[in-house]
Amino acid sequence: MRARNASKVQSKINMVVYGAPFSGKSTLCSQFAYMKTPEGKPFRVLYLDAETSSIEDYLPELEKNGVKLDNIYICYTQSLEECKQYIEMAKNKEPFPVIDENGEEVDGEYVKDADGEIFHPDAIVLDGASILSTTMKQGIVDFSKKRASVKADKQGIIGDERFVKVASAGIELKDYQTINFKSQDLILLLAGCGLNYVVTCREKEEVQNKLVNGEIVSVHTGKKIIDGLKNIDYNTKTILWLHRDDDDYETVKATVVKDRTGVHTAGEVLEDPSLLDWQEIITKTAKNKKYAVENTLSDAVKKEKEMFEKENNFEDDSKKSSKSTELDELRSKILQLKKSMNPVVDNKYKTELKKVSLNKNPKNIDDKEALEKMLKIAEDIIKAK
Repeated sequence: MRARNASKVQSKINMVVYGAPFSGKSTLCSQFAYMKTPEGKPFRVLYLDAETSSIEDYLPELEKNGVKLDNIYICYTQSLEECKQYIEMAKNKEPFPVIDENGEEVDGEYVKDADGEIFHPDAIVLDGASILSTTMKQGIVDFSKKRASVKADKQGIIGDERFVKVASAGIELKDYQTINFKSQDLILLLAGCGLNYVVTCREKEEVQNKLVNGEIVSVHTGKKIIDGLKNIDYNTKTILWLHRDDDDYETVKATVVKDRTGVHTAGEVLEDPSLLDWQEIITKTAKNKKYAVENTLSDAVKKEKEMFEKENNFEDDSKKSSKSTELDELRSKILQLKKSMNPVVDNKYKTELKKVSLNKNPKNIDDKEALEKMLKIAEDIIKAK
C-alpha cells in the first residue's frame, strides 16, 4: 500500500531505545512477548539479535510468566543486509525455514508458532543496531582499502608508499553518504513493514564543534545521544533514553526524547518503564485495517533514477550492450548470406532493397526492424534461387 485513508489504519509501535550497557534495553524489548494483537492473541516476535544472546537470559522468566516461547523466533546476525532480508520476509509473510544444528536449512520445514501455525511475526526487535553500524563501517573501510589498492596499481605505486596508501585508506565523504542512506533505509523498511518494532542502540556523548580562541575544538555537551545508525530518529514515533542513577542503580529510568503516540510526553522520566504502556495504541485502533508501505528509500531512489533516465532518453550500459550485440548478430547474418550470393542473385537482392529504400550497407544501419527486414529479403531471395 502507498496510500490510505488516515482514519482507517491500525497504529503500530515504532520505537528506538538507547542507553549504556545494562541499562535495561533488552529487558524492555522482551516485554513485546506479553503484548496482544488487535485480535487479542499473544504477539509473535521476530528477535534479530546483533548483541549475541541478549535475549536468552530472559527466556526462563518469560516462560515462568506464561509466555509460550514458540512465539519468539531468534535470529543471530551482525549484518545489516541480513537483518533487512529477515524484515522483508516478515513484511511479505514468507515462512522462516527451520535451521539444523549445522546452520543449514531443512528442506520443506518451516518455523511454527505456539499454535502450530506457520510463524508470522506481529513485532520485530532489532537488538544492537550500533553493532550493525560498526560492521557496516568496517565493510566500507575494507572496500576503501581495496579501492586504494586498485588506484595504487594504476599509478604504479610500490613498496612502503603503496603499503601506507592502502593501510591508511578510510571512509570517504561519499561513503558517509552511503552509511546515512543505509541507516535511513533500514528504519523506513521497518516503519513500512506493517509490524510493530523496537530498535536498540548504545549511547554516546554528544560532541559539538566550537570556535575557541580562533580554533575549532570538539566540546562534549553532556547530552547522551544514539550511537550508530544515523538519522534513525526522524522516522520513528517514540525514542527513549534508558539510564540508571549513580545513587539508585537498581532502578531503570527512561527519559522520553519524543513520543508521537501521545502515550507519554517529551521530557517525561519513567521509572521501570514498561512496553505495555503502549498496548493502548494497538487496542484503540484494533478495528481498523492493517497496512504495509510497499516502497523503501531504495525503491524511491530506483524510481527517481528510472524517471530521470526516461526524461533524458538514457539507456544504461547493460541495455546498450545487449542491444548492440543483437544488432551485430543481425548484421553478421546478412553479410554471410550476401557472400553466398552469385552475381545474379546479388543483383536481385539489391533491386529488392531499393524498392523498400534499404539499399545501404548493414554496417551503417542501427535500426533493428530495418535489419530484420533486410535479413528476410536475403533469405527469400536465396530460397527462390
